Amino acid sequence: MKLKELLRDVPVRATHGNLGIEISAVTSDSRLAVRGSLFVAIRGTREDGAKYINSAIEKGAVAVISGAAASQAADGLRARHSTLLEVDDPRSALALIAANFYGHPADKLSLVGVTGTSGKTTTTKMIESIFDASNEPVGLIGTIEYRAGDEQLVADRTTPDAVVLQQWFAKMVEAGVKHAVMEVSSHALALKRTYGVRFAAAVFTNLSHEHLDFHKDFEDYFAAKRTLFFQIESPNRAVINADDQYGQRLIKELGPKPMTFGMQTADIRPAKDFEISTRGLHGTLQTPAGAIRVDSTLLGRPNLYNWMGAIGAAIVVGMPPKQIETGIRNLQSVRGRFEYVHGAPPSVIVDYAHKPDALEKLLHAVRDLAGKRRLVVLFGCGGDRDKEKRPKMGAIATQLADFTILTSDNPRSEKPEAILDDIERGIRGGNKYVRITDRREAIARAIDDARDDDVIVIAGKGHESYQVIGDQIVHFDDREEAELALKKRHEKLAPKIM
Repeated sequence: MKLKELLRDVPVRATHGNLGIEISAVTSDSRLAVRGSLFVAIRGTREDGAKYINSAIEKGAVAVISGAAASQAADGLRARHSTLLEVDDPRSALALIAANFYGHPADKLSLVGVTGTSGKTTTTKMIESIFDASNEPVGLIGTIEYRAGDEQLVADRTTPDAVVLQQWFAKMVEAGVKHAVMEVSSHALALKRTYGVRFAAAVFTNLSHEHLDFHKDFEDYFAAKRTLFFQIESPNRAVINADDQYGQRLIKELGPKPMTFGMQTADIRPAKDFEISTRGLHGTLQTPAGAIRVDSTLLGRPNLYNWMGAIGAAIVVGMPPKQIETGIRNLQSVRGRFEYVHGAPPSVIVDYAHKPDALEKLLHAVRDLAGKRRLVVLFGCGGDRDKEKRPKMGAIATQLADFTILTSDNPRSEKPEAILDDIERGIRGGNKYVRITDRREAIARAIDDARDDDVIVIAGKGHESYQVIGDQIVHFDDREEAELALKKRHEKLAPKIM
């Protein structure tokens, strides 16, 4: 594709060189530059992509887009027969160029975006299951995986960069996908990975303390989230949690009435006899499309909220109630989200909750189901991330659980013991907790020391199958460790046959 064609709708401040050159690829990573590629130099939080312009050219880039600082390199680029374009915002330019390069594939999809602090992954999997019930190819972009019909890839981030995102949209179109759903993180919105993408519907799950190591304050965090709702066709295609205070604010800001969900005064709400139990979620939801029956094996009040958001999105994009009900029945579990580990007693639940609000909701939901059984929670906090949440999570865990085990969770460059010190600062009195830094040992001890009727919650990593320690990524899966510990416990307690 010609460079001038890639620049359609992209505001360019200055051009140095030939716009008629052929472009074979688009990238913002100089390491991925190839012969004939366009390199977009983006200033990141740690480094400026302009530093790697020469490296990209050496690998074959024939054109470069960057901000004002790169104009100083114009003479050098001309000398090397490369084209330089100056723009005010390289991030939005990259998003528009990527869409142009792949032929605006998102415009050919009925695309649902899901954002919020907690519940994004589960809600997208629910919507995917409803779409799957049509027996047509489905698209998914999420924390666990990317999918285009039958093609799947383990995800390396919640929302990929603009180029990879458009690649997957193009794969979806090629696979015959009509309906797709994606998680849209606040990082992705702030970094403009979805800039210019139009959504058929958008879901707001909730908003609570998170990512303040990235966003300058909570207001900035909310502002990033609300961006998604100005990328939908009209405000009545927004589906919003009316029981969340920021959901209420978003409802007021959007003007014309969006679709709401909640426990009482909302467009989608449960009937009075709706049952939340150890059997799952069972009952009728009142919706603008009529009564919809929910028979789900997923557990807890948070998953009822997730189902209401998913059902709202399905209604907005035109899914019939019978298909919605089939999709609900078909989804048996979501990896690492309130997931039971099968094996001998005690009961073990693995969940991704790694934020104060998510941990609090999780423990309340488990307590509702466990009744008077002893509740044990095991968790840690990630290194090189928001430190303010650590003492808050320590307080929540020790207040809501009968016993708490503090352990390591992706310490990265920080010392695990220092992270546990931060968590411990939020704990007020009592012998209700213990520190076991090694996560493998902590899981084994929790299960080995448990009573048969205990409920053990292993929180923080969910679907993740690794630990990040220093600059090393090592295999570690909470479910695998729990299964092994349950097996060893069972073997130890089993009667010996002589």
